[in-house]
Amino acid sequence: MKYGSYLELQKAEFPASWQAHFLDYTMLKTYLKTRMVDTSVHLSTACPSLTFKWEDSVADTLGSRLERVRTLTPEFIRMLDAQVTKVNTFFERMQSDIQVLCKALRAEQEPQSVLNEVLRLERFVFLNFTGVAKALKKHDKWAGLFVREPYLVRMSELEFVASTELQQIKAELVARLGCDEVVGSSRDTTRAPTPSDKHRADIEHATQTAMVSLRGPHGTDIIGGVLTCLSKHKCQIVDFSLSRLHHDVTFGVLVHLHERSVDLFSDLAQTAQRWDGTLSFDVQDAQLKATKLATSAQYALSEAPYAQRIKYVATVLNERGLSP
Repeated sequence: MKYGSYLELQKAEFPASWQAHFLDYTMLKTYLKTRMVDTSVHLSTACPSLTFKWEDSVADTLGSRLERVRTLTPEFIRMLDAQVTKVNTFFERMQSDIQVLCKALRAEQEPQSVLNEVLRLERFVFLNFTGVAKALKKHDKWAGLFVREPYLVRMSELEFVASTELQQIKAELVARLGCDEVVGSSRDTTRAPTPSDKHRADIEHATQTAMVSLRGPHGTDIIGGVLTCLSKHKCQIVDFSLSRLHHDVTFGVLVHLHERSVDLFSDLAQTAQRWDGTLSFDVQDAQLKATKLATSAQYALSEAPYAQRIKYVATVLNERGLSP
């Protein structure tokens, strides 16, 4: 499922009063697909079928594309700025409303309704941030430029990305509900379920899966930069990959995010800038993954249609040495 379709499905679960405040991802994608055709200045990757003879003018072709990008990219950024401003303004208003609700809560009142609003606003932020990142990724592909990382760093100054108030409110409400254990910690599974277990399960269901990759010329500093960001935001590493050729390192991780905080991606963008790296990431919602598994056939590796294939066993170097 394409992200645009997925976003529309998720929007339908929000109140009608929220709908107009979402990022218009479809408009941004349509602009790129209709206006930025044959504009990429990165000829080697954008135009693999475009070959030049010596007598052909590469300068004219590149000059024409640069002229179009010079006009279209600023126009796209202005459109994106307007959409991001719309999202941020709505977030500020809703966060203020939640703060008022929290102050009005009395000690004997059930805070679950307010917590539901916090979780809904968290999801609103995560869906829109992901949409911005994906729109920028498409722009960079069509234009042959690298705009996404500096734009995300710039966007990290906005309230809907930089604010920590929502996380503080969430922690206080979770504590009041009696489910303030760390998500993912061991629990007593022999006791009968309690109402707080349901609240905790609702929070755990918010888990997101993200694939992050950073490539750069600074060796193990690339690895350290990624791991520092992940540890700061308490991500659970599910899998990883590493390749190195001399000082050039590519480090990729598959992680679970137990909170819908977008600070991780802002920190990763800043890390990529610091180490002259190229950052790529993709976010897949746990609910989307579950939908795919439920509606499509599942195949085991042994069923893959590769005749006479060779299987390999990977080893990992850890503090106990090499293990399969």
